[in-house]
Amino acid sequence: MTTKDALHQLVDELQEDQAELARHWLEDLRHAADDDGPPLDAETLASLDRGLTDISAGRVKPLDEYERERGL
Repeated sequence: MTTKDALHQLVDELQEDQAELARHWLEDLRHAADDDGPPLDAETLASLDRGLTDISAGRVKPLDEYERERGL
């Protein structure tokens, strides 16, 4: 399985609200990978991997719930 195949599989397993958040993250990642964007070091890539793992395992909550819990 290629990396892109694995990403497609992860995306297919996301709930709709999780998919929207993942889309924003991937867009940010794509922009960060531009020639004029900041480089992604090993620590940043590992953090992204942990986040994607949390998303696929359902260990996330909608942004409005997060903001409400923190009084934002």
